[in-house]
Amino acid sequence: MKVRTCWSALEIKAEQLVAQLRAETGQSLKLLESLSSSKQRVDQMYHEYHSQATAMTSATGMSGVQNHRQFMLQLQSLRERVDNDIGKTRRYLSVLEQRTVEAETERLKMQSLMDNDKLAVQNYENRREQRNMDELGVMQFNRARAA
Repeated sequence: MKVRTCWSALEIKAEQLVAQLRAETGQSLKLLESLSSSKQRVDQMYHEYHSQATAMTSATGMSGVQNHRQFMLQLQSLRERVDNDIGKTRRYLSVLEQRTVEAETERLKMQSLMDNDKLAVQNYENRREQRNMDELGVMQFNRARAA
C-alpha cells in the first residue's frame, strides 16, 4: 500500500493559491499606500491653492480668479477619484483577506488528509510486518516442536 499522491498534489495546489493571494494582497497594500500618499499630496495642493485664493486680490483679474477656481475644482475632482480608488482597494483587500483565509483552511485540510493517509499506510505496514513476524514465530515454534 502506498501513500496516495492526490493529497500532496492538492496540498501543493492549495499552497500555490495561498501564495498567489498573499502576493496579490501585497500588491494591493502597495497600491493603497501609493493612493494614500497621492491623496495627501492632492490635499496639500488643494489647501495651498485654497489659501492662495483667499489671498488673491482684484489685481489678478477675473480670468485669473476663474482659472484658479477651475483648477481647484479639478483638484477636488481628483481628490474624490483618489478617495473612490482607496475605497475600492480597501474592499478588494477585504475580499482578498477572506479568500486567503478560505485558501489557508483548504490547504490545512489537504495537509491533514495527506497526514491521515500517511498514518494509515504506516499502520497498514506495521500490521503487515507484525503479521509476518507472528507467522515466522509460529513457524519456528512448529519446527522446534517437530524436531
